[in-house]
Amino acid sequence: MLLHPLGSASTARYLSCRSATAAQTGSLALLLAALSVQIGIGLAQAQEPESKRLMGIEAEGETEESGLEHPSEHLVVTDFPGELIDADLEAWQEHVPEVEEIEIDSSADDAEQPALFHAPDSDEERPLLLVLHSWSTDYRQNIDIPLAQFAVANDWVFMHPDFRGANDGRPESMASDPVISDMEDALEYAREHANVDESRIYLLGYSGGAMNSGGAMNALHLASRHPDTFAGVAAWVPVYDLVSWHEWNDERGEDYAEEIAGACGGVPEEGSEAHDECMQRSPRAHVPDAAGEIRVLIAHGIDDETVPVDQALHAYNDLVAEDARISREQIEAITAHGEIPEALLESSLHEQRDYPFFDEAEAPVLLHLQSGLAELALFDGEHDMLYRPGLEWLALQERD
Repeated sequence: MLLHPLGSASTARYLSCRSATAAQTGSLALLLAALSVQIGIGLAQAQEPESKRLMGIEAEGETEESGLEHPSEHLVVTDFPGELIDADLEAWQEHVPEVEEIEIDSSADDAEQPALFHAPDSDEERPLLLVLHSWSTDYRQNIDIPLAQFAVANDWVFMHPDFRGANDGRPESMASDPVISDMEDALEYAREHANVDESRIYLLGYSGGAMNSGGAMNALHLASRHPDTFAGVAAWVPVYDLVSWHEWNDERGEDYAEEIAGACGGVPEEGSEAHDECMQRSPRAHVPDAAGEIRVLIAHGIDDETVPVDQALHAYNDLVAEDARISREQIEAITAHGEIPEALLESSLHEQRDYPFFDEAEAPVLLHLQSGLAELALFDGEHDMLYRPGLEWLALQERD
C-alpha cells in the first residue's frame, strides 16, 4: 500500500489545532517538528522503488543471474521472421504448442472473444503475463510468439486476448468500452483457470513497427483502471494521445488518421464530439488518476517515425510528480532533433547502470529516468520493442 503525505488543507487544520499548545510548550513543538521531518523522510523512501526493481543492473560489483530462460533467438520484434502484422495460428502451434486457442464469453455483449492461453501444470502459484497485440492485427500476431515461449519455459501463465481485433476504424475497436471489457474478461479468465500468483500479474503492450501501434496504448488503459492488480506494466513505443497522433498521421497521409476518425465518429477537431470521444479513448484521459499507484516502464526508440517520442515523454510526465517532469522545451528538443538536452542527461541513471539486453540488441539506452514508480527509457532505435529487457524488468516486480 502506498503512503501519501497529508494534503495542505489537512495540514493547516492540524497546525491550527496545535498552535495554542505549541506556544505554551516549546519542547512539544520541537518534538512535533522533528516527528514531522521523520515521517516525511519515511514517506519519501516508501514511494521510491528498490534499486533492484529498476531497469538495468547496478554497474558496480557482482550481479547475480536472473535464472530466467529466453528460448527464442530473436531479440527485437523487427527481426522476427515475416511481416509485423502476420497472424498465423499454425506458426503458434509449430513454435509453442503448449499454448492453446480458447474462447472467452464477453461480459459486454453476446460476443465470444478468441484468445491464446497457457496454464502451467503446477501446484504452486505462478506469475501471469498478459500480452496485448498491436494496432493492425489480432490475437494470433506472430511477433508475440517469443513472449509465449518465455512464459512456457519459465512456468508462467500466458494470456494473449483479441479484444475486438484490429483497430480498423470500427467504432467498437480502438479502446472502446467493449475493448476494455474484453481485456478485463481475459484477465479474469486467466485467474480462474490457472494458479496465478496475485502479487505477480504483469502487463505488456507495445507497437511493433509500421502498421502496429496499439498494444502499449491499451496496456496503459487497462493498468490505469486497475492499479491494484498489476505488479508491473511495460509499455513500448506507446500511443498516449489519439488527438495529437491523428494530427501527426493526417499531416503525413497515413491510414491511421482515417482509422482514428472512423472509430471516434469523425475528425477530432477541437470542440467536436469526435474530439471528446478521441480524448476519452486516449490513455491521457485516465493515466494521471493512477499516478503513483502503478509501477510502469515506458520505453521508446528516440528515432521513431511511426509514433513520435513525445507521446512517451508526455505519458511519463503524467505519472510523476511535477518537479520530476520533463520540460516542454526539453520535449521539443528531443522530438525535433533526436538529441537529449545536457540538463536532462544529468538526471539520467544510464551512466551508473548496465543494460546488457539492450546492448546485445544493438539498441543502447540513451536516457533512463525514474521517479516514484515510473521509469522512462529512451533507446537508440526506431519503432521497435526488445523482448528480453522488458521481460526481465517485469520479473523483478512484485506487489507487496
